[in-house]
Amino acid sequence: MEIPKQLAAKDNIYSHNPATFRKYGDNVTIYPTAKIIKPEVIEIYDNSVIDDFTFIYGGKGITIGKNVHIAPFVSVTGGGELVMGDYSVLACGARIITGTDTYYGGKRMNSTLPLTQRNVVRGKIEIKKDAFVGTNAVIHPNVTIGEGAIIGSNSLVLKNVNPWTINVGSPCRTIGERPKISEET
Repeated sequence: MEIPKQLAAKDNIYSHNPATFRKYGDNVTIYPTAKIIKPEVIEIYDNSVIDDFTFIYGGKGITIGKNVHIAPFVSVTGGGELVMGDYSVLACGARIITGTDTYYGGKRMNSTLPLTQRNVVRGKIEIKKDAFVGTNAVIHPNVTIGEGAIIGSNSLVLKNVNPWTINVGSPCRTIGERPKISEET
């Protein structure tokens, strides 16, 4: 896809101003149709890429490590916090839900209403270094995806996932282990 000249800018930024982010690393690429709300609470580090057609709401804060890839049609919503470790990936269509309405306490579940009429749970999601979240996976609040863990496509993650494991299903369960990455010297 060719980027229109009026959108093209240095450092692979098309429609997003690096000055609006809390932290903005070198060689970051954010494609033009990525929708980012509250960039002032977002830190993004070197060599990371956010593809077209993503939706990211900064909420209480987002940290995106080095060499992170956020693929098309990913959404990060809910108003909580997200921390992505270096080399982690969110594959196409992954849903990162940092906050959501719940049915507990006899409250309504409707974002058009004031918080006094709702029971909203907001939390932190951590996706550790080298973790991979597969296509259309859904991650709920207050979950940690361990270092190097793999979440398979269409999985629903409601609880913490151990490092270097392979996890699939709805709800997500561990089906195996993956080898640790050997760092090149």
